[in-house]
Amino acid sequence: MTTGAVTVEDLENHRRELSGYCHRVLGSASEAEDAVQETMLRAWRASGRFEGRSSVRTWLYRIATNICLDEQRSGRRRAHPVDPGPAPPGDEPR
Repeated sequence: MTTGAVTVEDLENHRRELSGYCHRVLGSASEAEDAVQETMLRAWRASGRFEGRSSVRTWLYRIATNICLDEQRSGRRRAHPVDPGPAPPGDEPR
């Protein structure tokens, strides 16, 4: 268990795992990347206040979960790119 300030290396060691977690929660790779970036930023800003009462991993997951839930509630979610594909037969413009 880490006590005291958290290092950049402590944060980066969990980036890939957090990306997968956020992707599962949000359903979008781009939104997941944004959420992980925000998680790292918030964790870095609060790193001096980390008391070591939990693992860095648990602390990061809590931050990431709150960010993902806030994103889902906000309604600001991005529209996902859609490939419309070819028009169905008989649906051509006149």
